[in-house]
Amino acid sequence: MENRNADVIIVGGGIAGCVLASRLQQRNSTLKVLLIEAGLDVTDHPLVPFAETAPLLQGSELDWNYTTVPQQHLDGRTCVQNSGKALGGGSAINVCGWIRGDANDYDAWATLVGDQRWSYKGFLPYFRKTEHYHNIANLNEHGDAGPIYTQSITSSGRIYPLREQVQGAWASAGVKGISDANSGSPQGLSQLVENRRDGLRQLASVLYPLAGVQVMTNALVKLVMLQRQHNRLKAVGVELADESIYTANKMVILSAGAYRTPQILLLSGIGPAAELALHCIPQRVDAPDVGRNFHDHFSVAQLWKLRSPENGHAAGSPLWKDPAYSKGVPLDWVVTQSVPQDGLRGAIVADEGTVSDDHPLLIRPRSFMESLLVYAGASQADPIVPLDGTHVTTTVAALLPTSRGTITLASTDPHAAPLIDPNYYATEIDRYVMRTGLRKLAQVLGSPQGQAFIVNETAPDGYEPLHSKSTDEEIDARVRKSGKTLHHPGGSAAMGKVVNSSLEVIGVDALMVVDASVLPAPIAGHYQACVYALAEQAADILGEKLGMGV
Repeated sequence: MENRNADVIIVGGGIAGCVLASRLQQRNSTLKVLLIEAGLDVTDHPLVPFAETAPLLQGSELDWNYTTVPQQHLDGRTCVQNSGKALGGGSAINVCGWIRGDANDYDAWATLVGDQRWSYKGFLPYFRKTEHYHNIANLNEHGDAGPIYTQSITSSGRIYPLREQVQGAWASAGVKGISDANSGSPQGLSQLVENRRDGLRQLASVLYPLAGVQVMTNALVKLVMLQRQHNRLKAVGVELADESIYTANKMVILSAGAYRTPQILLLSGIGPAAELALHCIPQRVDAPDVGRNFHDHFSVAQLWKLRSPENGHAAGSPLWKDPAYSKGVPLDWVVTQSVPQDGLRGAIVADEGTVSDDHPLLIRPRSFMESLLVYAGASQADPIVPLDGTHVTTTVAALLPTSRGTITLASTDPHAAPLIDPNYYATEIDRYVMRTGLRKLAQVLGSPQGQAFIVNETAPDGYEPLHSKSTDEEIDARVRKSGKTLHHPGGSAAMGKVVNSSLEVIGVDALMVVDASVLPAPIAGHYQACVYALAEQAADILGEKLGMGV
């Protein structure tokens, strides 16, 4: 007979949920841990392991495949928001970028919430604990015994033909190479690092063994059950969409991600009064910031025509045959940059009215933007470009957006997607950063070094190719046309607002949130590395709370 009682219930079997469940079970094998996942176990899914099939996973049955509401600052466009729906969560469908981010962002997080556990120094033992790093030259920064294997372009044996030319083009624009962007100082040009092992994806649900954990898949949680005990509210279990009940003796943990976690909180009566009243949900906890403070990395992709495609420089060419190319994303370099301070200061004034020298975005050069050049270029519409080796793709991403959006309810039906409004491109700061990034990229590819392998941008119909002298209006029009997510949502149950610095939901006992929704501000990295480490630290916090030690 199915056991409907556990000591700890974890809602969401994504990266954070798998780490937590595994670590708690390892620490105390008698602890009854129930992990509930809405998607399926994809351990044996034929498309999951391989880099070439990764694009096919987005939009598949392994993806929630959410859509935003029409975006006010993108000419009313809606945007697709991919999100992993499988045991393993995002680790089942992401592109496996292993990019921690900038130490300054973690330090800003710690300052914001008044807890140094969330500084870069506080995170570092957990970053190291997760890693079996491919390069162990610096064991002060990297681990060599963790479950997650990493690879760089060179360690995986990939020698792309445009490697040195792309590096030279960036160097011509003053961008210097750095040896390790995963050491807290990512600004410059560095090799891409991926969390693949011999080119294969590593699922969180495999890396963190779930033996001894009761795992339910294809099970959708509707809400957290709350009970008043000794004049305080306590989480005592969860109700599923099919109305079945599962009770928790010690703790309920939401690890359902930045879209689903706030939805579950709202359906539980934890949220702003006005939002709950719209759906006739009785308010149990006045938590006005649930679903607020939502942030996401925003990006713009461009297609560029190669000068000598007959030489086999990109995927789709008949000469693109090296078996090593199948081991990861076809790109060499990740370029992380700041922006000029004078322009940034002006943008802050435009948004906030005044600016001081101790503004958090000004006190040190922050990592505002990331640029990538992928040796593959194709588009099914506007402009139509076949995957034939004639084009490459670039992406410029804004890593520290100041635009803030919301996650709200569409209805009380847990099967209904939440209303996702990232409010992209709403601030002058975000517009300044994206304009700067796109101009810089155009400068690089328009330089003599860039023109040695690039002819020009293949722009959408009705748009001129962007260049280093494009006007603000021209760039903004292109962003409204092409801007989209980089798949790093967070902040919708923010630390310091919805949860305290020990990840406990404010106003409810025995309820925690452990996922990217707690990030109080954006991190200039790719969030899976952060979330793995976050969950490792959460396991220590919870273990200590439950008397299991560290």
